[in-house]
Amino acid sequence: MQILRMIKIIFSFIFIIIVTSIVYFLYTSHKDINKDVPTYVGMNKCSSCHKIEHQSLSHTLHPKIFKKVTNQSEILGDFTHPNPLVNFKKEDITYVVGSKWEQVYMHKINGEYYPFTAKWMVLTEKWKAYKVHTWKQTPASKKCNSCHTTGYSQDDFSFNEFGVKCEACHGPASKHVEHQKMNKNKECIICHTEHKEFKNDIVVTQKSALCGQCHTKRSTTEQKAIDKKSSFNFPLEYLPSQDINASFVKIKPTVGKNTKNLWGNGLSKNSHQEFADFSFSKHSKSLINLKTKKNPHGGKKNDNCLKCHSQDYRSAKENEKPTIDTAKLGITCVTCHEPHGIGKNIRNKKSLNVICGECHINSFKGSKKHYPCPQMSVRCVDCHMPLIVKTGGTYSIRSHAFKIVPPIASKKYSMPSSCQNGSCHQNKSIEWAMDEYNKFYKKNEVETLANTLKTKQ
Repeated sequence: MQILRMIKIIFSFIFIIIVTSIVYFLYTSHKDINKDVPTYVGMNKCSSCHKIEHQSLSHTLHPKIFKKVTNQSEILGDFTHPNPLVNFKKEDITYVVGSKWEQVYMHKINGEYYPFTAKWMVLTEKWKAYKVHTWKQTPASKKCNSCHTTGYSQDDFSFNEFGVKCEACHGPASKHVEHQKMNKNKECIICHTEHKEFKNDIVVTQKSALCGQCHTKRSTTEQKAIDKKSSFNFPLEYLPSQDINASFVKIKPTVGKNTKNLWGNGLSKNSHQEFADFSFSKHSKSLINLKTKKNPHGGKKNDNCLKCHSQDYRSAKENEKPTIDTAKLGITCVTCHEPHGIGKNIRNKKSLNVICGECHINSFKGSKKHYPCPQMSVRCVDCHMPLIVKTGGTYSIRSHAFKIVPPIASKKYSMPSSCQNGSCHQNKSIEWAMDEYNKFYKKNEVETLANTLKTKQ
């Protein structure tokens, strides 16, 4: 009996060693396979090296676009007065989406995030019915989270952080953080004196497509939706700096007819479509037009033209400027929008006309008057970026197509025009606006501007 007991103990010990060895082998093998795959580390890991960017970004809307409620004051809706649309209590809300234009309220059911059936319109201070009959078909994992979270996984719908934070644009940063620590390590810097040894460990791009992954309304490509056995409201398997068109299909306009997201002339009427409009503007084609067409200002084209036609030229160091032949990016979103929100207050105080005038100086010169309104009564954006996009219950977002919308568009499509957007001439009739518009512009100019009524293809 004693011998049998000893044999059992020995075999048990051997079995434990074998199992432990197998587990360790599988673990190390898996670790080796994935050792070069970066992972998400969170926004706070970035703060030690990028303090200014971290602090500034924290005060923008992006990190707050989807968040867990930590204080009841974060819920902006009016719960003091009964409303038939609101069938839930303030205390039931555990997550909020948005804060500037409108606010959607969410809660978690069986591990999934779902919206309540009323949302608060911040601008109009009113409740509005929301997904009343379809809230069960609107799980955030498939309809919202790729654009409202950071580190979203399309495999299991998990994510690393609430809100749009550093790695949403720069990609997973574990390798970058590791390399930066090595750069500061006394033993490592003997060989690794600079970051040159660690290239491409983080995404740094100024392409507009990066913003376009969320600031556009499209649909998932049919094949990708089939592969995932579901439909998604965002580009599947898209990573920063990649080609967004491989994952997303553009919404096609209906010629001459208003739809949910587009006016009859093809311009956007719904929110989150800035990239779609910008993509067919002259700004987005600024570099390719410079390379393929004649100098619009006359004379010979040279690298100085890139000051206004190329974002990679504008952002490059003085001794690293690209040439017309080597420049890759035209005007992009970041030409006008500082992505981290740095200097936002200063930028707001700065005249928008001055910003436009950095390149469009010719529009401010000469004896010919540029617009019919009294001088200094309007800004460039009032005509060229009219408020024709609705969110929060009002037309409160500017068009990013950079096209003048003539008053005839109001008559044809019931849309705000450049003459009657925002607070401009709202007390006047469309007929008055059309008459004044036609008085100022010559016939050929009216026809040219009216071409904005042509539907984009």
